[in-house]
Order: sequence, then C-alpha cells, then structure tokens
Amino acid sequence: MNVLFLEAPYRGEIELCQATLDYLKKKKYKTVALYASVQFCPTLEKVKEQLQKLNIKYITSQPDRTHVSSQLLGCDNYHSSLNLAEKELQQIGCYLYVGDGKFHPLALVYAQKDSSAIKEIVSDDPLGKKMIIMDQNDIKIILRRYRGSLLKFLQAHKVGVISTIKPGQEQLRPSFSLERKFPDKKFYYFLDDTISFSQLENFNFIDVWINTACPRIGFDDQEKFQRGVLNLNDAFHAEEILSQDSILNKA
Repeated sequence: MNVLFLEAPYRGEIELCQATLDYLKKKKYKTVALYASVQFCPTLEKVKEQLQKLNIKYITSQPDRTHVSSQLLGCDNYHSSLNLAEKELQQIGCYLYVGDGKFHPLALVYAQKDSSAIKEIVSDDPLGKKMIIMDQNDIKIILRRYRGSLLKFLQAHKVGVISTIKPGQEQLRPSFSLERKFPDKKFYYFLDDTISFSQLENFNFIDVWINTACPRIGFDDQEKFQRGVLNLNDAFHAEEILSQDSILNKA
C-alpha cells in the first residue's frame, strides 16, 4: 500500500506569549536554541524578531530525519541528532520550543540524560498562549527506572529484542550486532508491526528487554515492562553510560 504524508503548516501568525518573554528576560538568557513542531516551523519569523528585541541570540539546526530547519521530532531523544556543534551547545542558555503538548519538548530533556546538568526547556504554546518549563524533575522517576534497566541488562543472560516492521523504525539487522558485542548473552528476537506490551509477559524466561523501535518507548513506557527495557543504542554502551557523571546516575 502506497502512503503519502502531507505536512499541515499553521497559517496564522506565531509569537511568544507574554509569560515566555517575561521569563526569558528575567533569566537573562543571552542565547537560546530554537525549535518547533513541523506545523509552526514556517512561521517563526515573529518569534525571532521578539528574541532580537530582547537582545537574545537564537541558534537552531536541522536535526536528523527532519525536512526543515528548526523542526523537532519527539522520537529523537539523542543530543547528537540535533546536529549542533559543540561550540553552539556551550553557548546555549536554554532550549526554546514553540508548539503545543509535552511530547516534543520532553525529547529535549531526554536528550540531555548523559549530561551532568540539564539546560531547562522553555516551552511556549502559541495556540493556548501559555508557557511550561521542563527540566530533569519531569523525568527523574523515569531515569531512575532506566538506570535499573541498564544494570539488569549487564547482568542478564536471556535478552528479548523487540523489533517492528514499520518503515523508519525497523532496526532488526543492526540489532544482530548485539550478539558480537555480548557473546555471553542469549538474544531472542520478537518481530511485530504494533508492539503489544501485555503479550510480553508471556515470555517469562526473558530477563530484560531491548527496544529497537521508537526510542521514546524505552523511556515513556518503562512502567509497562515489569522486567525492564532499554534502547538499542544504549545497550551497546551500557557500561559507559553507567560510569558517567550524568543526571541519569543522580536521579
């Protein structure tokens, strides 16, 4: 079946609400990293003008797998996917996200899990005209569970690898590298279109699960995995992640 995806850009004018402007001014941020959901990316000119009036410099980029500059994907929760230079990262005072809901801006919080301190995310809802501040407190419990999953994986003997056949998410072949990296573990591969969390408990011989589908499953759905779950990328570097001085290990 052929599938056609069409973007639906917002046609109205987008601007930061007064609460956001006041907050940025109060915090005296000199540089922000500006991102938005795809429907608002073409209409960020007014937002940029508002930042300039506050003498705030904005930095942005075109993250991996996006079509336009400043577009943020909620499923990408790795800092490297933003494609920001190290020099730019050091300049950033906070992340400024323009869009509604919490799914997308939370990706910016997760992306900093390997950092020793999280730069807060100022989320401006241009439709509801309200501001939300996000930081490590929003994911503290989730990170604690995730750290537990990393420890379980290192001690596990039988590991279940969850793969999906959905285009853009399927990573079955890359997951086979786990066998070479961890020859002392036995890996079992589960392939499906839509992941049914309730069915996983039928395989009670599995010690821990590895998610190769949307990375947010490894975080947002921790409570649905009684035996723990971690993402494929983190499985390859579990020991390194646990040894870092990061918020994940302080949660």
